Amino acid sequence: MTHNFRNAVRIRLSISVAIAGLLCFSTYASAQSNKVLYELQERCGSHAAEVFQREYGPGADRQDEQTLFTYESHYSARLKKCFFLEIAMSPKPTSSKIMRLLDLNRSKVYGTFVSGPTEPLACALQGKVCRSESEWRQLLKPFMED
Repeated sequence: MTHNFRNAVRIRLSISVAIAGLLCFSTYASAQSNKVLYELQERCGSHAAEVFQREYGPGADRQDEQTLFTYESHYSARLKKCFFLEIAMSPKPTSSKIMRLLDLNRSKVYGTFVSGPTEPLACALQGKVCRSESEWRQLLKPFMED
């Protein structure tokens, strides 16, 4: 009987060690994947800042000095892409806003929003049409949020 008891204890101990090893490995793998994700997010943000500086910073060849340019960037872990939301706002009298969503690494345009003084003139993202800036922002969420 003591032999069976010892075997049972060994089996339980082996299982406990195996579970502890798996937990340590999954924690390590999770920490590694978090580190990689952080690095990809940082790289995306840096690349977006460089592109923005080159295209819209001091010395950039722009036609309209009245237009205010800004951007947002986001690395989507789900889509494995660096997105760049280019935003241009013109003051009165036209009061227009133009936004374009691009895959920064491929220079691919995913969609465009153009508003005039009273209503959107164009609003589409990946084949989906929208009728307002709030609808545009809803369409952006899968690309700009995880």
